Amino acid sequence: MAPGYYLHMQSGETMAHSGVWHPDAPILKKIRDRIVDEPDAWRKVIRSRVAVEGDSLKRPPPGYDPNHPFIQDLRRKDFVSSRSFRDHQVTSPQFLDSFIEACESMDPLNRFLAGAIGLPW
Repeated sequence: MAPGYYLHMQSGETMAHSGVWHPDAPILKKIRDRIVDEPDAWRKVIRSRVAVEGDSLKRPPPGYDPNHPFIQDLRRKDFVSSRSFRDHQVTSPQFLDSFIEACESMDPLNRFLAGAIGLPW
């Protein structure tokens, strides 16, 4: 599984998404391990104002410090970010530029995830 971009188009609900959704356990472990091993790299993602979303565990995953400063992120089961578009934006001639801008703004997350998984970005 590789991080990437996804465009969902539906009247009133058009969204750009990035990241990884429901990665399998070995991939999830690699992502969590990179957060622990390279906290400054993860901090850079957060400071880039990428809103990381997705389902989370109720408790810390086994093997991770429950007092880790990024425990909320270590509990994640998904690492995704999204941006919504209004219908008038989607039908605008500038929509492709807006979509590209959204993807570029979410790039720090995908770059971090690809590095964690061992893929070029």
